[in-house]
Amino acid sequence: MITEIKGDLFDAPRGSLIVHACNTEGVWGAGIAASFAQFYPSYYLAYRALCIKKGESLLGTTLLLQGKWHRVGCLFTSSGFGRKALYQDEIILNTRKSLVDLFSQISNTEVVNMPKINSGLFRVPWEKTEAVVREFEDKEIRIWTP
Repeated sequence: MITEIKGDLFDAPRGSLIVHACNTEGVWGAGIAASFAQFYPSYYLAYRALCIKKGESLLGTTLLLQGKWHRVGCLFTSSGFGRKALYQDEIILNTRKSLVDLFSQISNTEVVNMPKINSGLFRVPWEKTEAVVREFEDKEIRIWTP
């Protein structure tokens, strides 16, 4: 079931899983990623270390980070961002693979909270990503919008 919630993603219940689309360069410098870096600096350091070690081989995978406030999922959907982002079709393909990987790592009953992934610095129209997210309607996904 996919539900849209008006509000701040970081207001998701304590202990819940919040995910966002990430690049493989190890940069959370703008957009919602910058908010993740601000709220979870230790998660950022773990994410960055993995990116430095594995780089583009992370495309289509998900990193789960455990913490006391939220669990954070990093969906590796593009190698770069902004003008260096992959083409939309590549990002969509990596999004599907990342979501498959995410759901292989969590329980079937866990709620996934996310913003409208890929629609910021990756410049993918939400409708394209939403079509992929809807392939997982048997899971509980909450899309947070301001």
